[in-house]
Amino acid sequence: MKVFNNLLAGLGVLVTVALAGCSTDRSDIAAPTSGNPTGANFNFVAQQATINNYNVHFDGRTVAGGNTTFIYTVSGNGVDPSLSHFTVELPTCAGNPVSYSPVGGANINTNQTSGIYGIEWHLSVAKDNFVGRTYSITFAGNVSLGIVRAEVKTEGGASGTGFVYGPCAGSHVAGAVFVDADNDGNQSAAEGGIGNVTVSISDGSSSKTATTDALGHYDFLVPAGTYTVSVDAVTAATDFNEDLFATFTYGVTSRTVTVASNATATASFSFEPKSDKVVADLDAGLLVTQGKPVRFWKSELRIAQGTRSGTYTRAQILAFLQQIESLGLPDPFQFGTGTEITEALAILSDNRKDVEVRLKRELLASELNFVSGNGLVGQADLHEVLLLWGEELLAPVAPAAGSYAPMAIRDPVEASTAVGMFVKLNGSTGGGGTDE
Repeated sequence: MKVFNNLLAGLGVLVTVALAGCSTDRSDIAAPTSGNPTGANFNFVAQQATINNYNVHFDGRTVAGGNTTFIYTVSGNGVDPSLSHFTVELPTCAGNPVSYSPVGGANINTNQTSGIYGIEWHLSVAKDNFVGRTYSITFAGNVSLGIVRAEVKTEGGASGTGFVYGPCAGSHVAGAVFVDADNDGNQSAAEGGIGNVTVSISDGSSSKTATTDALGHYDFLVPAGTYTVSVDAVTAATDFNEDLFATFTYGVTSRTVTVASNATATASFSFEPKSDKVVADLDAGLLVTQGKPVRFWKSELRIAQGTRSGTYTRAQILAFLQQIESLGLPDPFQFGTGTEITEALAILSDNRKDVEVRLKRELLASELNFVSGNGLVGQADLHEVLLLWGEELLAPVAPAAGSYAPMAIRDPVEASTAVGMFVKLNGSTGGGGTDE
């Protein structure tokens, strides 16, 4: 799991199988969790819908030659009467189709029964035609996968509508699972997300799940409606949920949202580490750390300033510091080119008792432990989220009314408890374990 990186990156993905100049999206592929920031990371609609006793199967989306084609097969279900009309909605986001098939018996209009503006095929499909008839619609450009309406009308005038995959339309229920350093329930720009957390969504009759991406984001592509979104304490998948609920405090873990057509509704969930629980688990042996104390890393950096090698070479130390620069927030650890070791050593050697100084010192040592493989054994995801929390505690906050400068740290009390936790994570009991 990668919790950090750019906190403002986009949401989720659609599964895309890339070919040379051609790609195909299959909605029956397992739910993706991260990657391309242009879509949703799970789609609520099934690949096949039964509409007015006929099976409407989405065969896929292909991109080739600068165009995007959506393909359907409609087949009988053995129930009278025969199909007389099949309509697929054309959302405005897709533009006008450049072609469609079959051409015969088709026209573009607003269906008087359903009110759907789309392509309407006046072609019969018999009740016992289990192979079905194939239809396709092609648009210019790379048109994303969405959710549209379809109508099936049978002989005698009975009609039914349902949701199917199609071009670009659809609503989104999206949000984040995040580390809430100021405990206000809202995610600020200086509060990062938690990856690999299973989120579920239900419309009351069925449910789907997805895991949050590396930035803690999820994004469900859904029809308009009312949904319940939840983060559950117990899940069947190998995700972060169980550790999350065991080691973090939390507020609301289930939210009900209503999303309008082609709109987005948000539901986010805040968690904050219980540092005393981490310390207790370390003391009890429930968590095991291979962490090295501040004094170890001070020695390693001093050696790396010269030509000798300690446990790690100069090149390895520089690589560790470079990795630390890409973790978490833009602050507090960014080093100048050519002065990385000197600057990091200055942080580790600052023995002032101010809580901000102590936290920054122990946090840097813990990040060095993490990137060097000396962190929590078998719990890298937990260690990473704890590091993010530490960075958030050091992040400046907006000044209070009437003041002229932001606070140096968010919460001195929590920062002090965080210091004790990172001391433990760094394999020390405090006192002489942190300084020379």
